[in-house]
Amino acid sequence: MLNPSQQLAVDHLTGPLLILAGAGAWKTHTLTERIATLIQDRGVSPESILAVTFTNKAAKEMRERLGTKLGRDTTNMSPYRSAGFPLVGTFHSVGIFFLRSFIEHIWYDPKFVIYDEDDKLRLIKSLIRARNLDEKEIAPRAVIGAISQAKNQGLSAAKYDTIVNNYFGSMVRDIYVDYEKALRENNALDFDDILLRTHDLLQIPEVLERLHNRYEYVFVDEYQDTNDIQYKTIKLLASKSRNLSVVGDDWQGIYGWRGANIKNILSFQKDFPGAVVVKLEQNYRSTKTIIAWANAVIKCNKEALDKTLWTDNPEGDKIKLIEALSEKQEAELIVKEIKGPHSNPLSDWEGIRELTKNPLLPLGGESGVRADYSKWVILYRTNSQSRLIEEALIRAGIQYKIYGGVRFYERKEIKDILAYMRLLFNPLDTMSLKRIINVPSRKIGEKSVETFLEYVHNFRAPFNEVTEGIDEMNELTPQARRGIAGFSKLYAECVLYLREHSVKETMEYIIKQTGYIDYLRHEYGETESESKEENLKEFANMASRYDGLDTSEALMIFLEDIALITDSDRDQPGQNNFVSMMTIHSAKGLEFENVIIAWAEEGLFPHSRTLMEPREIEEERRLMYVAMTRAKRTLTITRARERYNFGNYSANPASRFLKEIPAEYTELKVLEVKNYFGGLAGTSYPTFDTPVHGKDVPIPGKGTGTIKRSVTSNDPSTFTLGERIRHVEFGLWTIVSISGTIWEIAFSAGKGIKKMHLGIAPIEKIE
Repeated sequence: MLNPSQQLAVDHLTGPLLILAGAGAWKTHTLTERIATLIQDRGVSPESILAVTFTNKAAKEMRERLGTKLGRDTTNMSPYRSAGFPLVGTFHSVGIFFLRSFIEHIWYDPKFVIYDEDDKLRLIKSLIRARNLDEKEIAPRAVIGAISQAKNQGLSAAKYDTIVNNYFGSMVRDIYVDYEKALRENNALDFDDILLRTHDLLQIPEVLERLHNRYEYVFVDEYQDTNDIQYKTIKLLASKSRNLSVVGDDWQGIYGWRGANIKNILSFQKDFPGAVVVKLEQNYRSTKTIIAWANAVIKCNKEALDKTLWTDNPEGDKIKLIEALSEKQEAELIVKEIKGPHSNPLSDWEGIRELTKNPLLPLGGESGVRADYSKWVILYRTNSQSRLIEEALIRAGIQYKIYGGVRFYERKEIKDILAYMRLLFNPLDTMSLKRIINVPSRKIGEKSVETFLEYVHNFRAPFNEVTEGIDEMNELTPQARRGIAGFSKLYAECVLYLREHSVKETMEYIIKQTGYIDYLRHEYGETESESKEENLKEFANMASRYDGLDTSEALMIFLEDIALITDSDRDQPGQNNFVSMMTIHSAKGLEFENVIIAWAEEGLFPHSRTLMEPREIEEERRLMYVAMTRAKRTLTITRARERYNFGNYSANPASRFLKEIPAEYTELKVLEVKNYFGGLAGTSYPTFDTPVHGKDVPIPGKGTGTIKRSVTSNDPSTFTLGERIRHVEFGLWTIVSISGTIWEIAFSAGKGIKKMHLGIAPIEKIE
């Protein structure tokens, strides 16, 4: 059954067509119905139809739907050599098909191979060495990123000169020339070449004519995600018949950072004169409330095509705006929201209850009823924002699965620095030693590492003691001996440093002394390394919560806490009742009953690096629109009034996108918090960035920047025996012994009695 707008799109016969489809408007259904109608009702030959999309999953789904409509079993069907069926595939798979057929026209053999990322990296490294360049100065992954970007813009090595404006660019140009030559010599293409070489083929009149004669109708899904080279290719393919149908939503154009050009869909009518535009504005996924909010937010963008989403679905619940006092409480409130009426009280915080119609109603509810967690997804702007939420889910015993990313403590950069910290605590830990003895590179080969580890095993002694006899290990090369000795010297320096500094400071010292950030930039390039650096900052921020404790005890507790998280953080066999977690980019194309969007603050979402560029802010707003429209039934947005960062609480304004929501669509979750900052907070919050009423808690108003206040510059003389204190990591505790600036404190939650330096500990009094 088609609605009137869908029927208009299906009935269109010839000429360019833009199907402007809002989120949840059944665009794939409309596209397949249009193709099936052309074949079944209009007599169009199936073999004359070409449909391209971006993912194998989407292509498979389209083939299956067409198979059902046309009465064909697509289970074992070849997408490329099936009589009586359209060619449906991704840009890359269709490109390979064309290249296998015609690549001899551009002097390749049809038996070409396709290099993966590892093949590409090894080849680029060899070309850098051949030019006697320093990999520390000309990072291989950065070169790969620059070449990939050029290819997606349609720039061959010969044309790269047009964008060279610095020394690095000139080096990339020279390596790009060598790289193209090497690929030809090896009869190989890389992934980006599939698009670039396909475009090259279409500029050959003979090839283009044959494809024009074969494919009279061209369909493109997710047109807003096309880059420059894909746009040029599609334009060439449709240049004769002009029977081009594209489906897309400019409001969901969120991939500008990887080359997608939103202007391709915005300028469709200009690029293809006489184009018909059909708007699919009825949403079949979300409630009226969610759709109304989504419209309100996205219409703040200036670069957008005119449409208004609507739905016949029920009104639904209001959007919940949950405002926590801290990032840790935000994570716990997210868990409580998921557990619903079956949740238990939040950790061991005193005096916290939700202000409902009955203020005396305690947190929690009936026990023994299992929630369906599979209906929930938690979305965040960047991968580094998952850590605290992961930990809160683990503490609550809720299984979760991260999509499109790696669990926080399983990310390479986190495991590397964690291995350094473990080795400082235990020099007998050869697993950690093996991981980082040559990371960053100290020019110790794998064989040399294994030989040295055999010495360590045979001596049954800490590695740093075994290193004292390194000059007598004749099996090792002089270069390997120097590398191992250098690592041992660094280790000794870090041990001494830890005695006088905190876990966080020691972690930062290791990162600096090893040149780990330069290593990341060198290995992964500027774009990819940026997210890894964010992860390391979050890891160091976590470590700062142990400031003030005796350093050896702090390191022990730090490692124990992480071990408890990582050891219990495993999906159980046969377990599928888990919460989904992912970045918003990974969520595009998906839908969930209940969606939670976390960290909705300026500088976090929208991201700080987009704040100065209006075009990038508009893409961030489209990202919020995508996040909102994943929700079918309920939508919850969370933020923290303050976040703990390296000894300071920083207070960010609420995300500008939240201020664009009409108040009638929202429900602000109000908490009554007793004795948190020395007063009673939370009786009435008319807006999402009203300040907490308490002791010196500066929360910025609309349009202001981040405000910080220190929690680690305490005056020990103001504390007294028996006084109650709140610690940012361990919660509530009591002072039980005083000795100068070092005090003994009794923690709740089974942490026992600890010694702590009050002057630098992240604590606050409870008055």
